Amino acid sequence: MLKSWKFWLGTALLLGLVWLVEAHYGWANVAESWQTIEPRQLIIALALMLVSYLLRALRFYDFFGSYTKGQFTPLLRITVLHNFFNNLLPMRSGEATFPLLMKQQYQVPYRHSGPALLWLRLLDLYVLLALAFISLQSLMPWGEEIRYALAGAVLAAPLLALVLQEMVRKHLQTGQGWKAKVLELMTALPDNPFTFIRALLWTIINWVVKLAVFSWLLSAFTGLTLSASWSGATTGELSSVLPIHGLAGAGTYEAGVLAGLLPWGIESGPALAAAVNLHLFVLGSTFILTGILTLATQRSVIKH
Repeated sequence: MLKSWKFWLGTALLLGLVWLVEAHYGWANVAESWQTIEPRQLIIALALMLVSYLLRALRFYDFFGSYTKGQFTPLLRITVLHNFFNNLLPMRSGEATFPLLMKQQYQVPYRHSGPALLWLRLLDLYVLLALAFISLQSLMPWGEEIRYALAGAVLAAPLLALVLQEMVRKHLQTGQGWKAKVLELMTALPDNPFTFIRALLWTIINWVVKLAVFSWLLSAFTGLTLSASWSGATTGELSSVLPIHGLAGAGTYEAGVLAGLLPWGIESGPALAAAVNLHLFVLGSTFILTGILTLATQRSVIKH
């Protein structure tokens, strides 16, 4: 790891964030912001994050049903560890843990788990963009009928991907060489609307729960409305798809949150403090829930 440029770039982003916060707002002021959050409210937020973990595991369980049927607990463990490494390692390098753990626990071939994970990540990206678009419609000068119609069209758009996928599959069936290899990779993707729709619904529910928690926290830290805070929470999560990603997301996550908050007229200092505090909550909940769930699922590990 010490020889990787990704590690050192991520470390530089982390150190730059520490300096920036101290220079422009002060870490003492950042810490004081937590006084607006009651312990009971924090426990509720952690409980909802636990629900988010369970929803993500259920999505994988449904999607890889032919491998995971009757073995949800080990998959919950894999989901938790995958999320843990994703949140801590730079440049999305934590994604590699999922195919490795699925191979170890369920004997899922890499040629299936890899494309499936990529497809689900693209679904995550779509849902984030769709929820951001729907939430920002309040700023657009059009009537409710158009808003509802556009929201419905955005949510239904992924079904076009299923149609295109089937067209590509049929084209590749008659080929050999690289076409046969691509067709083999595509066997990991959903081949019927019901599987596709279930994956979409699990994704939407999970992101609504997760973004609701983050939006509420940002609203408590900044005093902004939930709709404005939702914008910051969404852009913060979208920062994770950037090719440059800091160590534990430091720097890039805060920049993403700021991109969604500053257009609402908040000053940069309080906005930066809120972004840092939200990121601290994300990391803190990751450590706490990973520790609890990995211990709780320890006996479910199957050694091959």
